Amino acid sequence: MNKKMVFGILVTVVGLVFSAFCFIYTIMNPCIYNGIGGLMGSFLGADLLVPFIISTVVMCIGLLLCFVEAYRKN
Repeated sequence: MNKKMVFGILVTVVGLVFSAFCFIYTIMNPCIYNGIGGLMGSFLGADLLVPFIISTVVMCIGLLLCFVEAYRKN
């Protein structure tokens, strides 16, 4: 395993932890935001929609790094 693969795994884990925290916090504290209910209303009410999106994108970038390094031809 090379350094880029380890970096991709670390980025994936960090993104997963932050997105899981945002999701669990939102589920545990439901609210209605300007008539918007459900999961989207809870994300907006807790101001966690943007951090959730960013952490999910970071997790996907980490997965992409791992995929590229795993299947790269030398």
